[in-house]
Amino acid sequence: MVLGAEGRVRSENWSNIIDFNHVNNDVREQIRYRIRAWMELPITNDVDFRVGLNDEFYQFVQPVRNLSYNEVVFESFSLGMKKVYWPGLSMRIGRQNLARGEGFVLFDGTPGDGSRTGYFNAVDISYKIKKSNVEVIGILNPQQDRFMPRINDQHRYLIEWDEQAVGLYYTNQNHAKTDIQAYYFYKKEVHDYRQWFDPQYQSDRHVSTVGARVVRQFNRGFTLTGEAAGQWGMQHPNIPIRAYGGYSYLRKDFATRGKPYVLGGYWMLSGDNPKTANQIEGWDPIFSRWPKWGDLYLYATVPEKGVGYATNNRFSQLEAGFRPLKLLQLRTTWYHMDAFFPFAGTNKVFGTGTGRGNLLQTRADVRINSQWSGHVVYEGFLPGSFYSHQSSGFFLRGEVLYTYTGRVPLRHTGTSEN
Repeated sequence: MVLGAEGRVRSENWSNIIDFNHVNNDVREQIRYRIRAWMELPITNDVDFRVGLNDEFYQFVQPVRNLSYNEVVFESFSLGMKKVYWPGLSMRIGRQNLARGEGFVLFDGTPGDGSRTGYFNAVDISYKIKKSNVEVIGILNPQQDRFMPRINDQHRYLIEWDEQAVGLYYTNQNHAKTDIQAYYFYKKEVHDYRQWFDPQYQSDRHVSTVGARVVRQFNRGFTLTGEAAGQWGMQHPNIPIRAYGGYSYLRKDFATRGKPYVLGGYWMLSGDNPKTANQIEGWDPIFSRWPKWGDLYLYATVPEKGVGYATNNRFSQLEAGFRPLKLLQLRTTWYHMDAFFPFAGTNKVFGTGTGRGNLLQTRADVRINSQWSGHVVYEGFLPGSFYSHQSSGFFLRGEVLYTYTGRVPLRHTGTSEN
């Protein structure tokens, strides 16, 4: 039996990352405390049970508020079977984390609670042969948790609507220097909890997403990564959806002291053309509303489609990093961000142009040992014509993380009949 516990403390400070208007006071200083505990219990040699609890509460420094105690939730609760009927076939059913590739379409099932959890209520049936794997994934994520009990229930919304999805995910690692992934997801987003007159209200929709990801390693430390996906579907009453997304970047690793690297890439997430009311062209980040491009941009999306809803984007990326010490990793990233179309929202936030702006990130990660780690990250943003105000914004975070895992021997775990 495996037991684990984790304590995380984050100090966050930001300003001007929602409307980029220095006249409005939106300075935020807060400390976030997250506590997690989990257990993995082997029932037989081929069957195991996993359960985990999670709680995160906030201390607001500015604006001043009392310490905010949150709710204790089940982060995991699943049963896994390594053998189902024949060799190579396995299954996990219940509450679990699902992350594939770089999280472009599948990473976070609960964007409404920030980085507290990212679980899915899912069944994952997998068939593996050699170094290939085919998964059938079914997902049922309600806007509010109704499957598991909560202590000090806060009735939090985990997402704006009820989500149902079924998908296929294929991974091929049979080639020494090439990693291939392909996928298809059919998803429903229904029962938006917002009122129909809310500018962000979304009527019921179903959307299909098909795509592929390829990572190819070359000589002299070069690695080329690319992913592309297309979407189609329908939104009530009869509005067709036609969207696309993708990225590509080239990375060069140097075989010298400090293991330095440089990276350059380009990202595209199609935008909804405000002149075509009879069609939706905006990319739907089906299960990927997480801070892939940093927390500052995550919060900046709130006035558009909601937190972390990355759509209507085209931007360039340059990054460099190295490890000056064994326990220290440094990196700096620059994004030049543009939109395909201006956003037809309130002029208090949005302008008439397509230049989102320039985002600069600097991060230092420290890992002392297997238990203690932490990081400091600073993000600065210079907004462009996409916004009606051009006050610079920043996001600063420091984190300390302690993780403990241990094993408790069991006298008898049973045997498998397969």
